[in-house]
Amino acid sequence: MFHVKHSTGETIAAIATPIGVGGVGIIRISGENALNLLKIHFKASNGQVISSHQMLHGWLIEPNSGEKVDQILACYMKNPRSFTGEDVVELYCHGGPAILEKGLNLLIKAGAHLASRGEFSKRAFLNGKIDLIKAEAVLDLVSAGTAAGAGCAIKQLEGRLSSVINGIRGPLLDILANLEAIIDFPEDVAEFDARKTGEILEGLLKEVRALQSSANMGRIYRHGLCTAIVGRPNVGKSSLLNRILGENRAIVTQFPGTTRDTLEELVDIKGLPVRLIDTAGICETEDSIEIIGVEKARGELESADFVLFVLDGSTRITKNDRNILSLVNTKRFFLVLNKLDLGLTVDKSWIDSLPGCAGVFEISALTGQGVQQLLTSIYDFVTNSMKFAGNDAVFINARHFDCLNSAKIGLENAINTCFNGFAADLVTIDVKAALLALGELSGEEVSEEVINHIFDQFCVGK
Repeated sequence: MFHVKHSTGETIAAIATPIGVGGVGIIRISGENALNLLKIHFKASNGQVISSHQMLHGWLIEPNSGEKVDQILACYMKNPRSFTGEDVVELYCHGGPAILEKGLNLLIKAGAHLASRGEFSKRAFLNGKIDLIKAEAVLDLVSAGTAAGAGCAIKQLEGRLSSVINGIRGPLLDILANLEAIIDFPEDVAEFDARKTGEILEGLLKEVRALQSSANMGRIYRHGLCTAIVGRPNVGKSSLLNRILGENRAIVTQFPGTTRDTLEELVDIKGLPVRLIDTAGICETEDSIEIIGVEKARGELESADFVLFVLDGSTRITKNDRNILSLVNTKRFFLVLNKLDLGLTVDKSWIDSLPGCAGVFEISALTGQGVQQLLTSIYDFVTNSMKFAGNDAVFINARHFDCLNSAKIGLENAINTCFNGFAADLVTIDVKAALLALGELSGEEVSEEVINHIFDQFCVGK
């Protein structure tokens, strides 16, 4: 376990914007040779020598021939006042891929190394500019599918979770210091108050458990609420998806079994990212291709966070509907009675006996009637059932959860040791275990393998 904070010495460069035609493309450079690379590849329009945190207009040039490659803006940030903590240069070029590639090749030819995935952010972490939690927040921000998801990432980047973790580590460090003083200097320090220490640890354990409870909502805001749209063939599942999307994304015909495969789309419901999965109609069939689609539909149903069970409200309940219900009833689901435009004749007397049903909605996917209420209710149900705290929420990911779980075990053991009257040196072992787990979470104590795994998920140039 280690937490290195140093510069690698190599100067790296990469295109920091997505490849493709655009208004502006950025080439980013970081390292001890960044300023020198700027000096030999940039000529300011007014002849001025660039200073730190200044942006100048000028030309990107080929140093040997003096050929002008592009008209650009250049910015220089002297260490340590930069994102990476090193000298950083950014070149704002026109957004054509040929220009950007030529500029990057000039820098590499002059000695820069092509940056690997996430290497700029990794250097920021290694140089102590951000902790591991904030580094992950950068990735969440770049990957956010909704404004609310981006807002949650911003809270992490501001240090909300880091602050909470430090608020737990601080008292633990105080307890550890007191325990070690009692062990090393028993004649000079007051006796070990096991009960008081145990009560403090119980308060910290409560905070750890509260953080763990946010894991599921954190996963949803990062990856979306996995919502399977299921039902027998020809009840209007694909029509519902198209109505929600506002476009004909799924093929719709009057013939049952049109959907043979799953179709997934991300939608934003009041800031809640929802992954809607249109599935094949679940039924008994001898069609080999349709069988595959039905099996995939069953798989999506099994793994879904939430289910929209669609019935044809203009007809009676069928045996197939009831068979599907036996699968759906183990999940949290909304019952959607579609085809309101044809008039609803379905018998609703049996609905009250559905333990998993969180709501019944009468809609017309054809006209859109009732669909907005359905979407609003999805948001209300998910946020209320998961006790979503809105902009004040602190969300954790799977790695955070595992670290917190280790911290929880350490705290639980320490509390039991305190209340069972064991000596201070035994409590110390468990307190150190909890502190180690929290250090892994923030990056103070973390393996190289974990660091590489996190930053390998970033794009090149970030």
